[in-house]
Amino acid sequence: MPNQKTLILIRHANALPGYAAGVNSDALRPLSPEGQQKAEKTAGQLAKLVLKPAKILTSPLLRAVQTAQVISNALKSPVEKADELNGFLPDKEVVEFLLSQLEQTNVLAAVGHNPNISCVYHLLTKQVRPFSAGDFAVLTLDEKNTLQQVMFGE
Repeated sequence: MPNQKTLILIRHANALPGYAAGVNSDALRPLSPEGQQKAEKTAGQLAKLVLKPAKILTSPLLRAVQTAQVISNALKSPVEKADELNGFLPDKEVVEFLLSQLEQTNVLAAVGHNPNISCVYHLLTKQVRPFSAGDFAVLTLDEKNTLQQVMFGE
């Protein structure tokens, strides 16, 4: 199908609680060992789909950046921080941001937080689906941003 676009929505993998990580800021919580393993599993699943995003946009919060970096290593795609994915913007604005970014490429990945990622998914698909830590969805859109296909990975 001509002008087909692919958007990959990813929730960051499990992070350590602040007290366990020795940090006082939510933004500085790193991935837990389980989160690192989950990020690697997610990266492996995406690699099997032979998807190569032009870039991986990520929330600037550490756990999202670390998740994005693991995926970047597997897919050989560059990581770019985007404040729009920090979980504080209204969901509709995040959708608009992602669609504007998708205009510049055919495949784009975005790593963010819940409930934001689940809500963005809902706005784009009209489906309700919870995202556990490290889960992802692959959305295929046509030139009018009409959903053509969804694949969910856990």
